[in-house]
Amino acid sequence: METNEIIECIRPLLARFSEDEEVVRRLVTTDGTFDALCHQYGRVADLLKVYQAGADQEAEIEWLEKRRAALEEELLTRVEGYQPR
Repeated sequence: METNEIIECIRPLLARFSEDEEVVRRLVTTDGTFDALCHQYGRVADLLKVYQAGADQEAEIEWLEKRRAALEEELLTRVEGYQPR
């Protein structure tokens, strides 16, 4: 994965949890599951922005907010549990 692709992948996560940037960068390049979660998180964050801009999207916004929170929790669990090799 190229540096620009990595940055784009983790940008939404780093916007929320910038203090763990080094660990996030390392995990996204070494852990396929973490990388996939980052991509999901980015897609959910993007969709949430789109729905928040529209009217009458309360149900979708609520679902996306819950999904984003669940992804944040799983990603942070991995970041906090990261043990350098």
